[in-house]
Amino acid sequence: MMKIKQLKTMPLWLRLVFYFLLLSIIILILFQAIFNYTLQGHLRTYIEGREGALNLQILNSLAEYYETTGDWLGVQMPLFHAALSTNTRLLLYNAEGQLVGDTGQGNRHMMMSREQRPDLNDLRVYHFAIELDHIIVGELIIAHPLTEETSVWLQQDLIFRRALNRSILWIGLAAIGTALALGVLFSRRLSRPIEEMTEATDRITRGDYKLKLPSYQSSELNRLSCYINQLADHLNELEKLRKRSVADIAHELRTPLATLRSYVEAVQDGVLPADEKTLQILLEEIAHLTSVATDLDELTRAENIRADQTELEPVEINRFLSDKIASFEPRYRDKGVELILKLPESAIHSSQDSTALRKIMSNLLDNAYRYTDPGGKVEVALLEKPELALDAVAPFGEDIPAAGKLKNKFLIRVADTGAGISKEFLPYIFERFFRADPSRKREQSRAGSGIGLALVKELVRAAGGVVLVSSQPGSGTTFYVYLGKD
Repeated sequence: MMKIKQLKTMPLWLRLVFYFLLLSIIILILFQAIFNYTLQGHLRTYIEGREGALNLQILNSLAEYYETTGDWLGVQMPLFHAALSTNTRLLLYNAEGQLVGDTGQGNRHMMMSREQRPDLNDLRVYHFAIELDHIIVGELIIAHPLTEETSVWLQQDLIFRRALNRSILWIGLAAIGTALALGVLFSRRLSRPIEEMTEATDRITRGDYKLKLPSYQSSELNRLSCYINQLADHLNELEKLRKRSVADIAHELRTPLATLRSYVEAVQDGVLPADEKTLQILLEEIAHLTSVATDLDELTRAENIRADQTELEPVEINRFLSDKIASFEPRYRDKGVELILKLPESAIHSSQDSTALRKIMSNLLDNAYRYTDPGGKVEVALLEKPELALDAVAPFGEDIPAAGKLKNKFLIRVADTGAGISKEFLPYIFERFFRADPSRKREQSRAGSGIGLALVKELVRAAGGVVLVSSQPGSGTTFYVYLGKD
């Protein structure tokens, strides 16, 4: 008998063949058992009906004999003939109870006698009274033979039953052979795509992301192959992003470190005096490095925040935005950028982490400030019933939510008239230190740490919201923040 451990180590297609074969055998056994059980009942009914018809035929013939002759003299020969033609044993008694004929005892009962009734325990016995004009003229006992196998089946019935069982057995063997052949065929067709997918995932784990699985006829396998292809593409993009992020991080750190080194060496060589101006420049570079480290630490904490870990408090979004815009207006005015706020007539209330909400808006407003040239404008709008922008893009690795999921959310939209971002870069601007095309390089003052939008994405996620972005080069960029309302 095959052990379970051996079965588990078998290839999938062999296991499927084994299960096909096992299922066929079980079905054959069950069919055989059910067939024999139901056939037993049907044939029992059939045989009982047949014996009843034979009994009635014998009884009617003997009644006719007595009606014709008026007595039972000479009944032995017709009695033997009836018994022989029906394969039964017949015992005939007259009205006084005398045995006048017994087909099972040869000729020694040809004369009337009053013998004790024979033992018929090994036969199936029927008793009938023979009546003429409502007068009992005799008693007939009809005994049908029993076989050794069953109390129901006659010999010819047993032959018929064995023939049926042999036919069923041959049919079952043919079915098992067919199931085995089809099992091998279908199991190989099923296991081959799985083997290809297994090889593909193994190649993915070894860093080969350029593979492409073909389409399959099965919708489930085809969908799985599409997901594996998408996974490979996603990991390929992540690998590219990782390499690019390393370069961006190096650039972000190399510039202030190079500045610090050049100034320190200049002071050591006596080229620059160690005065307040020089120290101020050094402090600015150190402050920038400190800001990067602080923002990285804050981003790490935000990435690990769960929705149930945030401390919520009631916030009136209209007033919150008004206060936030007021704090940024002086900076925008000095740069010559118009800052506009549009609020709905009714106030929107929401339970939010106010600290996280302030960081979200500060980063978005600071981002719009740095990348909007003088003479441009930035518009902040609060919408109670938001709709999805057709050209909006989700952060890399995330999907745009269905419109139904935004039913109980409000929208904060921040739109600038800056240089815009190419569509190919949009999903990646929420990655830490990602730098898009040259039109959106950070200013030489390096006021930003390069992880502001990454922090926005994580804080919005922790709040149970969604952030999207749309942009057209030369027309500006728009950020969409969807948050839940009370």
